[in-house]
Amino acid sequence: MNKQKIALVLSMGGARGIAHIGVIETLLERGYEIASITGSSMGAMVGAMYATGKMDACKEWLCSWDKRKMFQLADLTLSRDGLVKGDRFIRELKRIVPDIPIEDLPLPYAALATDILNEQEVKFTSGSLFHAIRASISIPMVFRPVRSEGRILVDGGLLNPLPLRHAIRTPGDLLVAVDVNAPIDNGKRQRMNPYKLLSESSRLMMQQITRFDIERSTPDILIQMSARDYDMMEFNHASRIIRSGAEAARRTLEKL
Repeated sequence: MNKQKIALVLSMGGARGIAHIGVIETLLERGYEIASITGSSMGAMVGAMYATGKMDACKEWLCSWDKRKMFQLADLTLSRDGLVKGDRFIRELKRIVPDIPIEDLPLPYAALATDILNEQEVKFTSGSLFHAIRASISIPMVFRPVRSEGRILVDGGLLNPLPLRHAIRTPGDLLVAVDVNAPIDNGKRQRMNPYKLLSESSRLMMQQITRFDIERSTPDILIQMSARDYDMMEFNHASRIIRSGAEAARRTLEKL
């Protein structure tokens, strides 16, 4: 029996993006075949983990994180470009995921970044996989941006949190999108402080952009997780976040 092929699109979301692992595991369990992956920010990173065949090893690595591990990987800097260099994190990731040309991956892959100077999206479909990941995850004021060919590249989610229109399609596939920043009310109410105010403002902007893109490029299957379930920096809750992603996928697929 032939498996249903899907073009998978993974959203940004910081730590919430770890939920993409649980979603991918559930899709595979249900018999879907991932024919291509397109992602922004954490979606690009998890997509690369799967495309290189290293998702299980990366899952084990991420689930080992606690607050101490997060601090060790933070690679803090006083640079005006950002609080985190990102070099230490990338070095650790390279121990698990090989830095190979994107065009040599076993399936089509695309990562989105933002050219902040020219105010436009940058789509990586060839060249160094780690260059693409590093550019795509460069959250402004957190990760130091990537300077390349006269451009300053930052997080792909800045302009395209859920890059549906960049999905790489094949005949007969289904377009499956995973949005971990959805405006779903989970009943949680948070006290506002400067960080939360900034985070909530960012969330609202992401949701508006995503809503427009979903209307313009409606996916065949849309798997959503509330943006309020986890903070973008709660990497120390990886195991719970992965389970939440799997549960969100199961709920959606059971309704089909």
